[in-house]
Amino acid sequence: MMKRLLYQLKWRRYHPQAFARLNELVQNELTSLEELMERQEHVRRKIVRYAMEQTAFYRRVYGEVGFEAGDIGKDGWFERLPIVTKKGLREHFDEFVVPGSRQFLRVSTTGGSTGTPTKTGYDGRIPEEIYSWRLQRWFGVNPWDDHAYIWRDTRHTAVARLKNAALWWPTRHLKLDATFITEEAICDFLRKYNRLKPAILYGYVGAVTQVAQYVYDHNMTVHSPKFVWVTSAPLSPVQRSLLERAFGAPVCDQYGSCELRWIAAQCPKCRGLHVNTEHVHIEFVDDANQPVPRGEYGKTLLTNLEDRVFPLIRYENGDRGRWLKDPCSCGRTLPCIDSVKGRESESFVLPSGKTINGEYLTTIFDATPDLVLGFKVVQHKDASITIEYIPNRVVPHAEEKVLAVLKVFAARLGSEVPIEFKKVDSIAHDRGKLRFVVREQ
Repeated sequence: MMKRLLYQLKWRRYHPQAFARLNELVQNELTSLEELMERQEHVRRKIVRYAMEQTAFYRRVYGEVGFEAGDIGKDGWFERLPIVTKKGLREHFDEFVVPGSRQFLRVSTTGGSTGTPTKTGYDGRIPEEIYSWRLQRWFGVNPWDDHAYIWRDTRHTAVARLKNAALWWPTRHLKLDATFITEEAICDFLRKYNRLKPAILYGYVGAVTQVAQYVYDHNMTVHSPKFVWVTSAPLSPVQRSLLERAFGAPVCDQYGSCELRWIAAQCPKCRGLHVNTEHVHIEFVDDANQPVPRGEYGKTLLTNLEDRVFPLIRYENGDRGRWLKDPCSCGRTLPCIDSVKGRESESFVLPSGKTINGEYLTTIFDATPDLVLGFKVVQHKDASITIEYIPNRVVPHAEEKVLAVLKVFAARLGSEVPIEFKKVDSIAHDRGKLRFVVREQ
């Protein structure tokens, strides 16, 4: 009780309306989808009007296509707005910033998994933590419960670490730096983890998978958190199965990015991810930038509904996704998207010109996730393909069964390019982020 009181008092000083806002989010979960969409439409009109009035970028690009403030609200008005690309974001960063708001601007940089890293901004006044609190409630966790993180650590000095501990006190946060994970670091982390017994284990998919593989390989018994929460890369059924076995807990897939961090998250019953409709508007479009039918994959466009410092409207982030057709059985009305399957850059191109979509490449072991502890599909510069895999030695005749699955996959691709199957002991990740479909450039 004292821990809860201290945590809430600190947050009420930092963001006085944070817990009141959380209550609104909880109430929204049972509001009809029609009403949620009406509210979102109202907010979209406001953010577009605001961006046109306040930023040089939107004033210019909307003017170039003849879009005026009076067009807002007309039939098909939102789909008329030009799409913001990573190139546009890189080349016109300063034009996105609302004049007079630089003191509230926070800057981050994307990891560059689709090519060139991109600098982006966001409004530091938004209490985005409330969306993590909403997610934690779904799994019976409170904001003041202890956490364990496997994440990139930018606090390299003792002073910085002390400041961070003071910021989150009385909640205790244990962190394993995902930038360079060694066996010694994993052992030290797991010893502290078992002493702390955190409610949540949170981190990059690739880094958490690496630790889970270590636990599994060494037949270790570790504390089971209320849930394992992963983000920053697609989560495959293979990885989910490994995480559940290693930590004895349900796994939550959360979708976010540097450009817009709280997009969607999974509840205990949802096979997809509930969208934070108060925070973001999502569209899925085809190559002609037209909406795709519900249930079909398309390019992802994101609109931040809350940012008044660095507005992002119809931003193409490079991911591919789709809306799920059916509502979640949990009863929450927040609409659901499917787990992100891949990026456009992850599609493979064969010499004949045939394209193998990235979302298909991620599904090789979907039907048999227990056969492998991990896999990675790489297309090299000469178009040849290598499939690395870690067989699950607990499964009888695992390697034989894995090869049978891979041969079926290879037959579907045809005989245009050489395909090598390579058994490995581990799959490398990039600072905690695991890309299991890679096309060499």
